Amino acid sequence: MDTIKFLRSAMNKVLFWINTILIVVLVLDVSWQVLSRYVASSPSTFTDELARYLMVWMGFLGGAYMFGSNSHLSVTSLRDKLPEKLKNIVILCTYLLIIAFTVLVMIYGSQRLILRTLAQPSPSLGIPMGAFYSILPISAFCIIYYMILHIIELFISKKN
Repeated sequence: MDTIKFLRSAMNKVLFWINTILIVVLVLDVSWQVLSRYVASSPSTFTDELARYLMVWMGFLGGAYMFGSNSHLSVTSLRDKLPEKLKNIVILCTYLLIIAFTVLVMIYGSQRLILRTLAQPSPSLGIPMGAFYSILPISAFCIIYYMILHIIELFISKKN
């Protein structure tokens, strides 16, 4: 159980610090956009696009972080009324469905999109759009990682 907590804590710290860096860069980016537009009267050309990309990356990585801490939005009123054994089966099925969705949509589904847009540069930053879309499989692997930890933890808690 300590190993599971350590693994979850390590991933939580990594995602927390990545999101912290992203939000700091976002604040600097938007501040520069405001200053260049209203103080220098010469709006920056890249800040709007960078802000959008940073928000998307923060959303996906923040969502993965929420899965890890079991803080994502869920309606558990029906599940909580079930007997313990049935409740654990529902929880396990939920975790397995999340993994299936993540693999099918976020990894398999995004694969074609990423490959098709690797040569397409973004309008103002000039980075490949495939690099921007790569957040889908990155966050998917984080979610799967957390779901596997949750499943292991579920089986360990059933044994105790």
